[in-house]
Amino acid sequence: MKLSRIILASTLVISLGVIAGCGANNTTATTPNSSTQATKTDQTTSQETSQQGTSTQTPSAIQTGVTKMLSITADLKAAIDAGVEAKVKVTGPQLEDAWSPFEDSVKQKYPDLYKKIEESLDPTIAGSKASPLDKQTLGKLNGDLTQALIELAAKEK
Repeated sequence: MKLSRIILASTLVISLGVIAGCGANNTTATTPNSSTQATKTDQTTSQETSQQGTSTQTPSAIQTGVTKMLSITADLKAAIDAGVEAKVKVTGPQLEDAWSPFEDSVKQKYPDLYKKIEESLDPTIAGSKASPLDKQTLGKLNGDLTQALIELAAKEK
């Protein structure tokens, strides 16, 4: 249980880092005060945005769903690696429950990624229900699904 929480936390941190890193400013600081200037610029931009009546952006249904699915794939990976078949059988079907609320949005907006996710998702769920557990195949399918979800997260930033 403790290991799965560590893996889950690590996955979330990495996922958020990837998402946040994609939008990061690529300029480098050359003076000690440049970080202070950047902060002031960010604050000014935030104030201007607020004054224009634009509210802060909330994560889309796709972003929220992808984050939830990445958390589940991390839990599934931990259960597969540990060989805990009971945990795999519980965690695998959770993927479908997490996918269904935003599946149609992905299908409309990113048909290529939708297909890629579906190609990994369905066999992953089926493999998680199989007995005996084929750790190698299920691990590969889960890894492919995780990669597809990371690609979706990058596009939906």
